[in-house]
Amino acid sequence: MALKIQSHVEALSEDAKAYLEALIDYYKLDAYKKSAKATSALLQFIVVSGIFLLFFAFLSIALAILIGDLIGIMYVGFFIVSAINLILVFFFLSNGKKLIDRFVLKVFGEIFASEEDESQKTE
Repeated sequence: MALKIQSHVEALSEDAKAYLEALIDYYKLDAYKKSAKATSALLQFIVVSGIFLLFFAFLSIALAILIGDLIGIMYVGFFIVSAINLILVFFFLSNGKKLIDRFVLKVFGEIFASEEDESQKTE
């Protein structure tokens, strides 16, 4: 009888070890998947931001040339557009952290929430 109980305890111990190892592997894979999605979202944000920056630079140059032609003095158009851009910089320096934090929390919240929804559906 004692031998039978001992074999059951040993089997239970081995099963518990196997379960814990599988659980650790699962969480490693889950962390890898979430970090890959977060990295992908960050890279996508960087690419879109770079394209928008190029667009904004060309728009600023075109607007400066247009204003310079309308006024008749080209460099004044560039000064006016530079002043507008400087005002935008000050606006983003004062309010940008809140806007960026809100955006980042929203994006990463959606990534991690969708992962939790998918894991709950599979269980």
